[in-house]
Amino acid sequence: MGIFSKKNGKKETKENGYISFTEEGLREQAQQNQANAQAYDLLDAAMTTSSHITQKDKEGNSVEIDDIYPCTLQECDEMDNLLNQAEAAVRDPNDKFFKERLSELRDIVDWSRKKHWTFKWPLIFGCIVSIFLLNWCKSDADDTAKRAEREYEMVDNWKEQDTTIQWNKCEALPYDVNHYKSANTYKNYKLAYLKSQYDHTKNDAEIDEGRMAYAENQHAKDSIQKHMKGLQDQMAKYKSDYDEVNALKFKDLKKEALSNAKHYRDSANDDAWWIAFYLYFCIILIPLYIWTSHQPGYYITLHRTEGKALGCIQKAGFSIAGFLLGSGLAMSLLPDYEVTTYYSDGSTSKHTEINSGNFIILAMKFMLMAAGILLYCFISLIIMTYATFIALKRNYDWGKMAKQASVVVSDTVQKTSAALKDMQNQSGENKE
Repeated sequence: MGIFSKKNGKKETKENGYISFTEEGLREQAQQNQANAQAYDLLDAAMTTSSHITQKDKEGNSVEIDDIYPCTLQECDEMDNLLNQAEAAVRDPNDKFFKERLSELRDIVDWSRKKHWTFKWPLIFGCIVSIFLLNWCKSDADDTAKRAEREYEMVDNWKEQDTTIQWNKCEALPYDVNHYKSANTYKNYKLAYLKSQYDHTKNDAEIDEGRMAYAENQHAKDSIQKHMKGLQDQMAKYKSDYDEVNALKFKDLKKEALSNAKHYRDSANDDAWWIAFYLYFCIILIPLYIWTSHQPGYYITLHRTEGKALGCIQKAGFSIAGFLLGSGLAMSLLPDYEVTTYYSDGSTSKHTEINSGNFIILAMKFMLMAAGILLYCFISLIIMTYATFIALKRNYDWGKMAKQASVVVSDTVQKTSAALKDMQNQSGENKE
């Protein structure tokens, strides 16, 4: 009889390569009805038109159901032609089994010719979440870029000031003070930073000096002294840098501040630009992904292995993301402490104090949940981008389209040029 198919136990849909008949059933029916032997042979020939069926499959006398489906439009035409021949070769028109088999194989051809939607809603939802996150980041990045621009303009409009700040009178500025406010503020900010670094290093050196008294042997003392020497060199460097900055005149100080403000402004603008780029990319990606997901059945069959691989990546990625998100949601806070206060008159009072471990748990909850959401969005964008790019590359002949566009543009230019020449000629005739 030739080649038969065998069940693969998958979900019963055309997209998953399903047909109802089995190898044993076909063989039994073919033996019972010899009148339609030629018709059955043609049906079997139609079942082997797909390029997924190898010579080894044919010699093995069985093929996977997935492999029966045609992979190109040409294979659809070839399979359809063989089915027409099989129908014409029928000698027993009452063979119900043959009719059902023929009908199912025609359904395969019809499904393969038609276009089907293959987009995945979970991926689209992940892209939508990414849009909301990027929009929030864009708002923050735009504010940072505007602030950086204002600070650059602020430095550019400084009024000339020359001042020095004595070492023992240098104090750190409040946190909310803009250090680009004036030349004096900027200098004070830099000097206060150098002095704070000096003080931290000095404190470390004093700790080392105290450790010397408890050193167990000479080797330990030498190690501590070596570390102290390094700290003393750092202190000297901070003091030298302090004097160098303190001696800067207004012109040099402004030049340095402008350079720093410009670098900060350019960096903030770059960040805002890239975030906006990713935001608009995601917005465009969704309709483009849906549009390119409307594919003919033979295209789905041809790249079914790739589709399965993407499905496995999606399943694995979403499983990990779900685990992280679920772990974060499942974490419970620690109970608060109940503190009892005893007074001299014998009375007591009770109050609760926040368990400090709750802050750690809250941080872990947030990190796990954020990691799950970000992974979900990342997997969605990667798969959608790849699927869209591959579909655009495979489904369209961009070289041919570019040539056609070039011809259209060239014809338009020529017609426009000819029209302008005619107008000029007519204008010249009217003047004469």
